[in-house]
Amino acid sequence: MAHLDRIPTENPPPTSTAWMNPARTIAIIAVVTIHSLGTVVEENFAGMGPDWWLANAIDSACRWSVPVFIMISGALALDPDRGGKPRKFLSKRVWRIGIPLVFWTVVYVLFRRFYLQPDDETWNPGIAILTGSPFVQLYFLYVLAGLTLLTPFFRLLSVHGSRRLQWGTGLIFLGIGMADQWVSMIFDVGEANIATRFLPMAGFYILGWVLRDVVLSVRGAVLAWASLIVAIAGTAVWAGLGPGEKPWMFPYEYLAPGVVLASMSAYLLLHFHMRSGFGLLHRFYPYSFGVFLLHPLLLYPLRNAMGLPTTVPGVLLHAVIMPIAYAIVCAAITWLAVKIPGFRAVFGEGGPRNRHPRPSADESRPRAGNSPPSAKNSRPSTPTTPAEAAFAPPDHDRSRPVDVDLDREDTAPGREPNSVD
Repeated sequence: MAHLDRIPTENPPPTSTAWMNPARTIAIIAVVTIHSLGTVVEENFAGMGPDWWLANAIDSACRWSVPVFIMISGALALDPDRGGKPRKFLSKRVWRIGIPLVFWTVVYVLFRRFYLQPDDETWNPGIAILTGSPFVQLYFLYVLAGLTLLTPFFRLLSVHGSRRLQWGTGLIFLGIGMADQWVSMIFDVGEANIATRFLPMAGFYILGWVLRDVVLSVRGAVLAWASLIVAIAGTAVWAGLGPGEKPWMFPYEYLAPGVVLASMSAYLLLHFHMRSGFGLLHRFYPYSFGVFLLHPLLLYPLRNAMGLPTTVPGVLLHAVIMPIAYAIVCAAITWLAVKIPGFRAVFGEGGPRNRHPRPSADESRPRAGNSPPSAKNSRPSTPTTPAEAAFAPPDHDRSRPVDVDLDREDTAPGREPNSVD
């Protein structure tokens, strides 16, 4: 607790959140890579050949992606200036998360039952839904749904809590999540379900806000890179050589020590390196939610047709070329689907829109300086969404009046403060 006493009570100056757009593009590619290599890592372990070690290393290097999505969600959703009544906030989230959650749960339950496991009578779709993880990637929507319900209350922390209180709360939640992961996996005690799956991730959600405006110095970036590399290497070695059933799956978990360290480092490094430029990634990121939702429908049939790789070139194909190809195809499908009124809602673009014009570029920038005394911990207003799904859907008709809360521009340019360690 002595370290918390050294933390200033005031939040750092506000920074641009535009770096989160290319960060999400990179992160969604990493997520697809994890799913592309997951079966390879699990099934090619016996020989412990170079193909497995390469797949293991790449998988370990991508594990930061899901926690970073959660952190970006918290960074935007917990902004005090997002404000508003909880009822209004939650009603909008029904459109942005609730409808996609229900629709894609049905899609993937049918996909799993009739394509992946048509003869498996032991698999119960109802029980799978009650676990909060009916398919490989859908648990993320269940996590975000739970965090969304608590967001109006978590936001009180950023509005009224000091910097120290925010740090302390985030670290306590993170520690509880890590302990829960350790106990449940190592000792087989308890298991996450539809009502609790989001709780272990709450620490990432809060710390995303706490770290949002921290900009590393060059020396800090070097240390963060060193931490990231050490964390990735530690995860890969632990998975391959650690005790337990091989490969030992615990090191890959998002609340395992190595992945937590890698996630914090990656979050800060993405902010440090992506404060300007990366125009192509900015253009791609609005379709990242569609990539997230759709990619297994391409990945599993193609991987089944191609077979699992058993060579280094094969692993590289599934780790580099195929994830990019899946992402491009899914982004194109999303671009087309959201133009069709009946499909917009299932991609998170449904819901009512207010007839208010988009703010001008000058109005969208954060105000320089600290917040006024009446709200010492609040941040300047930006046209950001609460990012409850960590993905922002595209606004295809820029001339159309939109509700700025649901608009694609959930991140905005602004003043960068002097770098800090």
